[in-house]
Amino acid sequence: MPTMKAFQLVAPRQTVLAQVPRPAAPADGLLLRTRCVSICSTDVSFFEGHLFPSEYPIVLGHEYLGEVVEKGPKFTRSDIEIGDRIVYWGQTDFDGFAEYRTLRPIFSGEIREDVFWADRNFNDDLRAAAVKVPAALDDLQASFIEPTTGALRSILANPPRIGDKVLIMGTGPIGIIAGSVIRRLLAPNQVVSVDANPVRNQHAEEHFSERAYLPEELIAEVEENTFDYVFDALPTVKVDDEEKDPRRVAMRRLKPKGRYVLYGASQEMQKFDTWLMLAKGINVSASPFDVTAFPMHHSANVIQAAMQMLLSGIVDGKRLLSTVHSFDDYDGLVEIFKNYRSTTDLKTIVDFRAA
Repeated sequence: MPTMKAFQLVAPRQTVLAQVPRPAAPADGLLLRTRCVSICSTDVSFFEGHLFPSEYPIVLGHEYLGEVVEKGPKFTRSDIEIGDRIVYWGQTDFDGFAEYRTLRPIFSGEIREDVFWADRNFNDDLRAAAVKVPAALDDLQASFIEPTTGALRSILANPPRIGDKVLIMGTGPIGIIAGSVIRRLLAPNQVVSVDANPVRNQHAEEHFSERAYLPEELIAEVEENTFDYVFDALPTVKVDDEEKDPRRVAMRRLKPKGRYVLYGASQEMQKFDTWLMLAKGINVSASPFDVTAFPMHHSANVIQAAMQMLLSGIVDGKRLLSTVHSFDDYDGLVEIFKNYRSTTDLKTIVDFRAA
């Protein structure tokens, strides 16, 4: 039986480089050879134990670019050929950091589903939204289609209104993607941001932000009832002074009937100020993972649009890239995960092409 190398998480903060069986193409799907996978904060949350799977081990990684090496006998699309590059959104958070993976794709314009209960309180689909990557987009930028899709799903379903004053919370890659799309496409009055990392604040101002605040600057300089719309791309947050909890601070600076869009995911309980939500009538919303509410064939249309964001430069993929790390360097990859929260980098891509 052919095998492949895979980066497995066997428990929080415990990884191994395992030799596992190489899968075959599903009857109605594809076998992909991995080219590039960018590291997502979701991967890091699983690594740290803020998110947790139904069982271990798991193979981390989902911001994925692969090359078609095998088609199943019931895969009938004639426009997908051996050697084509494919990016997907969905089909679980896992299995990317391996030399091969399988995919049952849904492309824009198709309506298919294979729904199952995901054991994390939502219905998922065994198929994934997918897009064929054109030659105009290189491998390194192509792996950013997946996170752009995630941000775009949230923004399109919960958009700011024309002329809104917008606050982006957290200026890691998702915050920068969201801010770039809102600033360039959705006609806001103003887009500003907040992050505790000064270097990421600098990145934010280079990409989209009219002013990137440190948390204490936002508290000191911005009046309450300033913003119409908040996009929360923060990770798990723990603070000693609850009055300085960034989510409470942001809600205080929302206008009455303001809109608070939650993006970042954590299975650890996070604090939301219910009094402020009630007193101000704050509308808290999110785009569901549950495919009965946001079908995968809708995400297939979104991933097509996300790719256009990168091709057009609305999302600047070249400037999102900070580091390219070889999959062959296992020890270095572990260190990246350990130090991710303190890094000043934006996107780190794990490169499988020389593996």
